[in-house]
Amino acid sequence: MERDFKGIWIHSEIWLSRELSLMEKVLFAEIHSLDNERGCFASNGYFADFFGMSARQISTHVTSLKAKGYITVTIENHHERTIHVTGKFAYAKPASMRLLKRQMKNLSNHLSVHRREGGRKKTSWGV
Repeated sequence: MERDFKGIWIHSEIWLSRELSLMEKVLFAEIHSLDNERGCFASNGYFADFFGMSARQISTHVTSLKAKGYITVTIENHHERTIHVTGKFAYAKPASMRLLKRQMKNLSNHLSVHRREGGRKKTSWGV
């Protein structure tokens, strides 16, 4: 698996979470680092080897992260698993980011025009 690995960083919301065990926190960080546009395809065996524990223990932690809403797990063809981080930690697709930037620019332009025109204008019915 290729990734641009420069270290580990765990968001404060994850690190300070009382609902996650330490192992769930570091497993989430590893899944997050592997999650890209297509998702994370790492197996329980990969994680077990990486963390020095059994695949069964990893399975328990993955199931817990899924139940708590931190990840989604999709299985296709009975053996192809894809994991995606959910919520605000999810991978932002480049196309979605470009659309969001365009929308922000349009909104900013609209607001600046509105300010130059003196804000709200009165309607013909006086409100």
